[in-house]
Amino acid sequence: MELNKNKLIADAIKVTAKAHKGGTRKGGDEIPYIIHPVEVAITLQKNEISDEVIAAGLLHDTLEDTHLKVEDLTDIFGKKITELVIGASEELDNRENTSWEQRKQYTIKHLKNADLEIKYIACADKLSNIRSMIRDYDRIRDELWERFNRGYDKQKWYYENLVNSLEDLKGIDMYEQFKAAVNYLFG
Repeated sequence: MELNKNKLIADAIKVTAKAHKGGTRKGGDEIPYIIHPVEVAITLQKNEISDEVIAAGLLHDTLEDTHLKVEDLTDIFGKKITELVIGASEELDNRENTSWEQRKQYTIKHLKNADLEIKYIACADKLSNIRSMIRDYDRIRDELWERFNRGYDKQKWYYENLVNSLEDLKGIDMYEQFKAAVNYLFG
């Protein structure tokens, strides 16, 4: 049984790495994109979350940011993991024609009522994102906000609302770290 769990994580890493091949994170350091989903997976593992959720955490940006489709994930990983990835994604329908504010409002509202497994993935994802922002902020200060389509005020609004939407995770280490990081960057 342990071999199957390891295979699930290994397969998710392979699919994610291939889908994000050549991609980099937002910022000036050209950090390979694969670092982000791996950090999400490590955070989930450290918080003793199930392997299925860890696999979905590895895959969480594939539907939003790569060529992979829902059918591809379902064929490879099955319905449950695919549903977790969908649940942790922004609204996928008509995404390119939806404003940043509408997409973020959807995410805030969706996460408030989401299943715990989806909240785990979202929390690990947002924790990875804000850690990256803090590293850059500590280095370049307010220049950081120029990288985003929406600056400091909108980012603050979004992240503070995410803390509220994920408050069902209160007491879980990654949530407490996320909340502290939001307070550090925006407090």
